[in-house]
Amino acid sequence: MEIDGNTLVLVFVFLFILYSNPSGDGVTSQYEYNQLQTLKAQYQDEYSQFQNLTSDNNFRNITGLRLSYGDVLRNPDINATYPIEGKDYDHWYSDEKYTLLPEDVLHEVNNSVWQHGKNVYPANLTSTLHGRVVNSHGNYLKVPMPIPEYYEPAQDLSQNQPAFNEPYFTDPAGREAARNITFDEGEIVIEISSADTTSSFFEDEHHFHNSQSDKLRFLHMNLHFSDPAYNEKHVINTKAIYDIKNGRIMAISESAKFHSLFALPHYINLKSEDEAFFNAVKTLVEEYWNATDFVNTRSMAYLQDSYATANFKCEFLAFLQLEPWWGYSQEQLKIVDEELMWPLGRRANLSSLPPVNISSGIIYSPDCGIKLQVSNAHGLRYELQVRKMRKLLLCGALLLASQIYLLLSQMQHTNTPSMVNKISYWCFSLMNLVDGSLAIIFFVLTSSIPVLYLPLIMCSFACLILASVFEIRYLISVYASQANEQSVGIMTLLRRSTEGEERRTPTVMPDEASISTSLYRTYIVKMFFSMIVILSMTTWPQSVRMPIECIIIFLLNSYWVPQIARNAIKGNEPRRRQIFANDGPQHQRQNKMPLLWSFTIGTSVIRFVPVAYVYTVPSNVFYHHQDRLFVAVVALWLVLQMGVLYSQEIIGARWFLPNYSIPEGYSYHKGISSGELLEHGSSANYTIDCAICMTDVAVYVDDIDETHKVDKDSYMVTPCGHIFHTQCLENWMSYKLQCPVCRAPLPPL
Repeated sequence: MEIDGNTLVLVFVFLFILYSNPSGDGVTSQYEYNQLQTLKAQYQDEYSQFQNLTSDNNFRNITGLRLSYGDVLRNPDINATYPIEGKDYDHWYSDEKYTLLPEDVLHEVNNSVWQHGKNVYPANLTSTLHGRVVNSHGNYLKVPMPIPEYYEPAQDLSQNQPAFNEPYFTDPAGREAARNITFDEGEIVIEISSADTTSSFFEDEHHFHNSQSDKLRFLHMNLHFSDPAYNEKHVINTKAIYDIKNGRIMAISESAKFHSLFALPHYINLKSEDEAFFNAVKTLVEEYWNATDFVNTRSMAYLQDSYATANFKCEFLAFLQLEPWWGYSQEQLKIVDEELMWPLGRRANLSSLPPVNISSGIIYSPDCGIKLQVSNAHGLRYELQVRKMRKLLLCGALLLASQIYLLLSQMQHTNTPSMVNKISYWCFSLMNLVDGSLAIIFFVLTSSIPVLYLPLIMCSFACLILASVFEIRYLISVYASQANEQSVGIMTLLRRSTEGEERRTPTVMPDEASISTSLYRTYIVKMFFSMIVILSMTTWPQSVRMPIECIIIFLLNSYWVPQIARNAIKGNEPRRRQIFANDGPQHQRQNKMPLLWSFTIGTSVIRFVPVAYVYTVPSNVFYHHQDRLFVAVVALWLVLQMGVLYSQEIIGARWFLPNYSIPEGYSYHKGISSGELLEHGSSANYTIDCAICMTDVAVYVDDIDETHKVDKDSYMVTPCGHIFHTQCLENWMSYKLQCPVCRAPLPPL
């Protein structure tokens, strides 16, 4: 049964219509529809309560905010069902009776973390910060935050209506273990981006909705923290308010058990308790709510993600303090921001711009009772980081262009079959694997970093051209020149002979088309496998990833080892013997080393520079760990390989092999028997016709004394028994390693 392209397209269209949802909210059943409508009604009701909230009012029936730390301290078995008997809903104070924070955390936030003063802080914080985090291991009570039952998936297909209760329940042991933070000290990565702009699915324009951008900013913050070995990782997605005047950041996570958006005005106002400031933050939240059409844009994907987050992650409140930008005025920072966003050559010294630095901070989890201390989390502004990455990519493109030029020079150097035959196939296969993998990595990064699309796609294209065009073309030539060696043993190759094994197993010389198909198939499989390995390695613990990564890089930088082995197999003569030999320029050219020294040194440097950058530069864009010892080992290993290659050229390719391990090589210059002379139909003066130039060849016959005056070096006898002038056959073998008479494969000179 055959299926044409049109039928296949119709099948895909039918499946798309069948499984797509025209409403765009991901609802696939009546139960999910009721779930989503309940969620939207819940948010709308809580927003109505939020609109009536003042700086002096306590939270009422808002998910996750019904209890305070003081409520749990007073009654550890308290239920979070509203209304709570005896709870004061008409007042609000910044203490543990009204907030989710214990008294010592509140005191530390107000006195050690958050600061007041007439300092200057950058208005735009879009950046990625890297710092340290310390687990205080405090003995804090856990504030219960039950998940509303309507978030839970249907128990069976007949269920249409979700439950509406909100019972207090404890988490199973497995979930508790997944949420627990056990390390003492670790690393934290804080990704900060602006949430003051919104964009529609049908519109490319971004709409700015913050009327107080000179005082407050609404932020998205992703917090990633883990232990140094990356065995334990945690990710928190938060909404945050940035107080530009005081350099304070308040971030809160959000999930099915914690609708934290409505808590932002109260919790960023802990220290000042200023009603005007509270109202300003409340206005900012309302602008965000309206600009994003918060209720109507909720979908089943959002509901399900919120439910999963509530089950397996703790809720966190982050209180962070920025370090001031000393020596800058508000006017100067405005010029800097404008130049970074719209570069026009304004007088702004961007090279000396300080990093965004969080000098101190506390991350506290009310439902898990965890407190983390943040220190020295710093990073460049996003625009400066992009500029830095763009410069590195342009440098990488220049390195790739240099590598292409060197490869073309090397291909020109080995433009005959005899020279190509001396090249190691595995040497260039290792280089091809690295270059092809880089092409895939650059291409994948284009979707992750859209702002760097052009330089990334340029580097990806350069790697692709280098790997899949030039290197594959070269590998095809090398493979074709060595096809007659596929069934030959190592001892036979050391003799440089095709006798014995080749005679028993006839060699079928494949054409270039079949070789090309085979190598491209292998290339695609290698790239697919390397992509899987690279993507999987990013998820491995550092204790496992680091040694494997070092081993792989070390092996991939061993690309000259196969060439050293190939040189030993081919057995090139030392340079001194080549210079003083009287065999003529053709023989000297055939005995040249196969690799250009410009290619060898240039390739080693080009491929070593990225490794040195990643492992030695502390501020590298990959934030990779530093290991200068490993870089030194790789550098010494490359120098050692090049040293062996040079020694093979100076004192001989087999100098490190003991004499008894090297069998006697095949010699084209030898005498023949009278029987062989008769087989070739010799003339009366004991000569044979050369099949190339069609003139007589005088030969040395072992059992005829009259021929012993003939110089054996003047003619050549092939392994298949045919005889030619030395110059004729050498010229022929410069372009084809096959016998001109019977097309049998010939060992290279």
